[in-house]
Amino acid sequence: MEQISRTGIRSALLGAALLAPLLFAGCSVAVTDPAARASSPAPSSSSEAPDSTPPASEASPAPQAEPSAVVDAQTKEKLDRTRLRELVTQNLTCTDGSATVGRDLDGMIVEFTGNCKEVTILASAGVVLLPDVGLLSIKGDAENVVVASAEKIVFDKSADINLVGWESGTPAIDYAGTANVTTPVS
Repeated sequence: MEQISRTGIRSALLGAALLAPLLFAGCSVAVTDPAARASSPAPSSSSEAPDSTPPASEASPAPQAEPSAVVDAQTKEKLDRTRLRELVTQNLTCTDGSATVGRDLDGMIVEFTGNCKEVTILASAGVVLLPDVGLLSIKGDAENVVVASAEKIVFDKSADINLVGWESGTPAIDYAGTANVTTPVS
């Protein structure tokens, strides 16, 4: 029986990471760095009063609530709850106000019901449909997440290439990781 080495697994993951930008080269999602947007000067006309707010480097960073990218119709289609609901492979209920989407649900399409105050997503390469959520923490990679509304969305530094859409409200968002995209879907 052949045993797979850690080096082999790391090589495969590195290869996938290097090929991912090539696979997404045709996509029309433009990812922007929230910090860069905050530090770029806004256009002004000569009739406006001077801005008295401190430069971005002196101001405390506020959570970003606007989309992190220009999201096209094709991307929003990936977050269509009605279409995705027909493809659900697991129906789960939040217990005691919290839920964790574990690694055992990698690649699956999961829908949660119930009172979800706090949801943590560890799974990768799947879809998660959520009701109203207080805190949504994303630690997996390549998840598409549709949430009815959220108070706060937090991306872990190890979370990459996630797409998160909310149907109502304006959540506070803490960005980390790479190529994570957020958008309202309604």
